[in-house]
Amino acid sequence: MRTAYAIGTAAVGVLCFAAEAVKVSVNLDEVKAQVPRTIYGTGMEDVNHEIYGGLDAQRLWDESFEEELSPQVIPYAQKGKGGISCGRQWEGITSGDGLFARDAKVAHWGRASELLAPGTGSAGVANRGLNGWGVPCREGKKMCGHFFARGVVGALEVRLERADGRIVYAKTSIPAPSWNDWTKVEFALTPDRTDPAARFAVVASGGGKVWIDDAYLKDEPTNAFGRMGCREDIVAGFQKEGLTFLRWGGSMVNAPEYLLKNMQGARVPYEGFWFKKSSGGFMVREFVQMANLLKLPCAFSIHAYDSTEDAVALATWLKQFDGFICVQIGNEECAGFTPAGGKPVLADIRRYCENVRRLVPAMRQANPKLVFAGAVMWQMKHMDLMEETFRLTDGYVEYWDIHVGAGGPGSGGGTRHALKTFREMITRLNPKTTMKAAIFEENAYIHDMKRALAHARNLEAVRELGDFILTSCPANALQAYMQNDNGWDQGQIFYTTDKVWLQPCGWAQQMASANHRDILVAGATDSPDVTVSATRSRDGASVVLHLVNSSAEAKALALDFGKAAGLRLVRATSLSADRLEEHNPPDDPDRVSPKDVTGLFRATPQLQPFSYTVLEFTP
Repeated sequence: MRTAYAIGTAAVGVLCFAAEAVKVSVNLDEVKAQVPRTIYGTGMEDVNHEIYGGLDAQRLWDESFEEELSPQVIPYAQKGKGGISCGRQWEGITSGDGLFARDAKVAHWGRASELLAPGTGSAGVANRGLNGWGVPCREGKKMCGHFFARGVVGALEVRLERADGRIVYAKTSIPAPSWNDWTKVEFALTPDRTDPAARFAVVASGGGKVWIDDAYLKDEPTNAFGRMGCREDIVAGFQKEGLTFLRWGGSMVNAPEYLLKNMQGARVPYEGFWFKKSSGGFMVREFVQMANLLKLPCAFSIHAYDSTEDAVALATWLKQFDGFICVQIGNEECAGFTPAGGKPVLADIRRYCENVRRLVPAMRQANPKLVFAGAVMWQMKHMDLMEETFRLTDGYVEYWDIHVGAGGPGSGGGTRHALKTFREMITRLNPKTTMKAAIFEENAYIHDMKRALAHARNLEAVRELGDFILTSCPANALQAYMQNDNGWDQGQIFYTTDKVWLQPCGWAQQMASANHRDILVAGATDSPDVTVSATRSRDGASVVLHLVNSSAEAKALALDFGKAAGLRLVRATSLSADRLEEHNPPDDPDRVSPKDVTGLFRATPQLQPFSYTVLEFTP
């Protein structure tokens, strides 16, 4: 008779083999793969305001008055003073005969600034941040920033105030400004109360005229992440998630404006891919610095057709960092495999590969520590093109970025098939190739419990490939609450102006990372609804089972460790929900989060419905 592990204090025993119990068999001596620590990644791009309006510490939106004129009728137009307006993300503040106007002929950066003409009254503008959701201020917590100004007025005042302007929380006066040229005006504000939806205002008085541009407001930094321009609470969310790899890229890379000459970190507005107006305040350089501070390996994309000169300059700048840095040439290149500019499809592939062969050697010569990834979209229905891509990039890039889906609890099979097919292709074409795979995007369009189970199942497939896989990065890292652009409703971490919390997939990643073991061993179940990924430490002192129950019913377990039947349960952690559609709202951010179920599991060894459960054992 087969011996099973009995959950409890006894080291060896027989667990009831009821007909409905799922049999889980584990052979600790049969090593399947060496699992890299880097597989618990995340992928970020500026969709759903991940960066500008999110990770970027900037609390204002459209800081340079670049967006279209306000479609709303403003009070000053109602007074018959037509043509007076401000950027769409700003609102006017006047008293008496004060006027304000967006000036498209005068600008410090970009194409416009805001003219304030207070007259005998006052004139100003106010900003309430991303989507008008408000600027969060906290009692006694300093905020600081700057703007650029030129002109002469009696006085300027910077304020934090209630959304309607009726209560001022903090103000700083700048007496009798007189600037012939653009001048940087720095300020600090310490509010006397807390308001998650305040507004920031600049108001001129005392006659004259002044132009303002490039306003910036952030919380006073308390650590290195804040000092380099990150929202500290969002970085803390990354740390909470237990990430081991960061990826920066995505469709924004394909925008014509996304060239290295524009990505220098200056707060210069540019035409973005996802948003008509984006800010260059947080870009590639800031991303690498953040990864370095987090002590994490990272990858980022550059425009596939960037200049060699700019690429070499970036590679040279990157020499200051000792960590693992992977440069991806482009993103989802030739994705649709349709003719471009009348050229044959094969010509598009070859044109892209020519640029890889131009950029990579030059960057590698400037910085031999760098590694590189290709970006032709992996599509098995076009294997002839995939083979041509490999022939032209083999020896130039270390990794091929393969994007996979994670749309349901049954995920994993497609990922497994794609990775297996890729490995078979490259080893057939060149048995000595050193090229490997990286999953820089795992897409699903959802952020609920279904996504969490799908990711856990994808990690099962990833572990089976061992060190052939660099990382697996669910997209997207961040998402502003209530923001869903173009269907990309898949953030692992959600945030509002003053809150940051994990969605179920983020918690699944945290559980997997926190319970990482280096060795994948043989594991199997006899149920299509329950899957297992069995791992152990190199010294054999710890065994971890990752179990996914994708059914709506609880599943009793019968665990069989064969010769290692003396193992004892140390900890059982479970992430579960009553419905696959369950997620975490801001007023209940821990609704779907990991629970310690060790006692319950010892008493009744079973998996909850729709659950990802991690069991840890020791001899």
